[in-house]
Amino acid sequence: MKNICTVFGLGYFTKMPGTLGSIAGIFLGFILLSFFPIQLVLFFFIFLLALSLYAIRIYQKQEGKADKSEIIIDEVLGQLLVLMFIELEFLQLFCAFILFRFFDILKIFPANIIDKKYSNHFGVICDDIIAAIQTLIVIFTFKFTYGKFF
Repeated sequence: MKNICTVFGLGYFTKMPGTLGSIAGIFLGFILLSFFPIQLVLFFFIFLLALSLYAIRIYQKQEGKADKSEIIIDEVLGQLLVLMFIELEFLQLFCAFILFRFFDILKIFPANIIDKKYSNHFGVICDDIIAAIQTLIVIFTFKFTYGKFF
């Protein structure tokens, strides 16, 4: 369970573990979406989401602390969710990364409520899913307003 939660130890880096998790999510998403159909990537996302919820719950019980900074699978999932809805071009990937980190760090409503009320496995994952949705809202707003996103 530790390997899933920490993305094989990447979360133990003391500097910016969440950012490293997001970068891992970008790489994973890029590779999956480049070689597999979106339906298979969506299936993988749902499987990884369920596995992550279980793994985080077990890991939190073992470690005795709710939201540990080394748990970064939530960033991988959030970033992967964003990538499923954008084009795999450098500028869009870069903007998706920056926007996701912005929303994940600031925890803008309703993510802040989830973050404060739920420190369990549900809260760890849910605030990143909300950050991904907020990122997609910004991206789609640009696309619908200007006809493209960069």
